Amino acid sequence: MPRAQTSLTISRAASRILRKGHPWFLRESGPRPAPGTVVTLHDDKGVIAWGLADEGSIAVRVLGRGEPSSRPLAAEIADRVFRADVARTRLLDAATDSYRVVSSAGDGLPDLIVDRYGSLAVLRLYARAWEPHLDAIVQGVAALPWCATVARRLGVAKVDEGQGLQVLHGPAPADLLVVHEGDMALPVRPYVGQKTGLFLDQREHRALVRRWASGRLVANLFAYNGGFSVAAALGGAARVTTVDLAPDAVEDAREAFRLNGIDPSEHAFEVADVFAWSPRETVDFLILDPPALARGRGADAAAARAYRKLHYRFGPKIPRDGLLATSSCTARIDFGAWTELIEQCLAEHGDWSWHHRSGEPVDHPVTVCHPEGHYLKFALLRRR
Repeated sequence: MPRAQTSLTISRAASRILRKGHPWFLRESGPRPAPGTVVTLHDDKGVIAWGLADEGSIAVRVLGRGEPSSRPLAAEIADRVFRADVARTRLLDAATDSYRVVSSAGDGLPDLIVDRYGSLAVLRLYARAWEPHLDAIVQGVAALPWCATVARRLGVAKVDEGQGLQVLHGPAPADLLVVHEGDMALPVRPYVGQKTGLFLDQREHRALVRRWASGRLVANLFAYNGGFSVAAALGGAARVTTVDLAPDAVEDAREAFRLNGIDPSEHAFEVADVFAWSPRETVDFLILDPPALARGRGADAAAARAYRKLHYRFGPKIPRDGLLATSSCTARIDFGAWTELIEQCLAEHGDWSWHHRSGEPVDHPVTVCHPEGHYLKFALLRRR
């Protein structure tokens, strides 16, 4: 069993939070066990929860309430990975071979991410607590029936100091992979791509854009490798303009069109700074999907200003009956504040209606009583 090597006494206030299922125990001072040590947390009434000791303000990544599991920690990890993957196979289209397998605390493994790209599993550790248990994680993931290769994507601040992809099990993947969201093919570069290779959390929103794109003149800004662009084109858009600052991303977007049997020459691709870009023709379906604009304390105000600038700039350019799909992955701005910001910006430029608002997709679950786990915001609006 994962016997606790130490025990920490917590306050009643902390115990109330942990009893509800929050996956973090915060502690600013006092002695700390080594990261990865199994610890129990108790108050004057007994054991509240158990988890893995960590560095920083989050002292323990909580793995469960009550006493520690009665089985080895490696077996516990493997079981949670297996159950998480089974849940995805029941929720997703069988033709979809790219999705989040383990979504942190939403799957009982706080701050551990595992993504699937065909037969490749890519993991990221967002806490040093997982470092001593890396072999157990790899074994659990490698046992999944579809998995041939397990690799770790490096580059998480304060956790690892490397960059790129570290293959931990199986053959090295190719530089360019092709994965599928239903009948849509997308290119993935596991060694150098954003996140673990693709923005998997926008899959359902890409499908929504596809349903609304017929006959539209679409502009996809902050396009990365063109997932929204391809979705719009497959949905019958008259013309799609793909804009991103990275030349390699724009070239991958062209490749994404070719992978789906769409002639890229019939559409437009521009390497440009979105904050300075202006459409050369009428756009009646605009997609705004910027990267995270606030990554730490003190950045919230700057992120809000950037979102306001984008919506003030592009809102007036959308004609009557035109559509705006807008998104944010900035966790430090919650859904309510983000919605209010959009309303303030667009209200000055015609009458608008919300047609759709949503957050994380089914393969990105967020555990109950963990509001910090919510980060994704998406909305579709129409100018009336």
